[in-house]
Amino acid sequence: MSGLFLDTATQIKRDWGSPSVREEIEGQLADSSLYCSHYVKCQYKATLLNSIIGLHNLLLRTRDMNKALLESKVYKNKDIAGVHLTKGVQERMDEVGHWIVINYKSFEEQKQRLEDLIEDAWETMFNRGLKYPLINETNCLYAKDAPRLGVSGAYEPIEITCTKSTPQKCAIGNFWSEHRFYLEFLSNMGIDSIETVPKDVKEELERVKEHAQQISDGESPHGKRCTVFLSDAIICLESTHCPEKVSVHSINKKHFRPLCEVLGLESEPKD
Repeated sequence: MSGLFLDTATQIKRDWGSPSVREEIEGQLADSSLYCSHYVKCQYKATLLNSIIGLHNLLLRTRDMNKALLESKVYKNKDIAGVHLTKGVQERMDEVGHWIVINYKSFEEQKQRLEDLIEDAWETMFNRGLKYPLINETNCLYAKDAPRLGVSGAYEPIEITCTKSTPQKCAIGNFWSEHRFYLEFLSNMGIDSIETVPKDVKEELERVKEHAQQISDGESPHGKRCTVFLSDAIICLESTHCPEKVSVHSINKKHFRPLCEVLGLESEPKD
């Protein structure tokens, strides 16, 4: 049995991808010890929870899931949904909404299941099959707040914030100090020499290199430098803290393969 460390995209798609995608991922994870981290859990929550809250609030208005999904495509409905209806939010709404329609038929059942997901079932789904305790090298506080139910029956979106000017009191600074050797690898990586880099990924790797160098030079590791630009690198390095040798599993293969190559780590799937 091999060990796999699951990234955010794998965690989301194994729960909320299309049936064929879920089946493919479960096949790749079968017979492996599954590990993950508190940091990935925060990313998962930040990616998913406000989308479910927005879908719930639109369902309250329409009392019909298909109509709620249609209304999610109209940006001005953001005030009703309570969340910005970005492309990513709409994608999550579609995935969750179609899953709800397949499994729950009445308005009351659909509403209740969304509320269950908002309150705590999202966490149960995230934890499915994982070894515990989760790896926690960052003490991430991104999306730390709990959802709040308003008097109207609609939920308020959770606050998702981490900026360089008002950083969370997490341990990302200590994380990069501990991994300074790897940080230097990222700062100095020769992107053109990495065999697994598709042309359209080189620009993203240049940003990784730039932000790693800025941290090496003493700049803040917080904000988008943590939550966006270096998030994949953080996940790769967290995998080194598992109690057994693991490969990083991501459906976002073209981004993780070159990072793992630079850091001397294994990634899955191979094909």
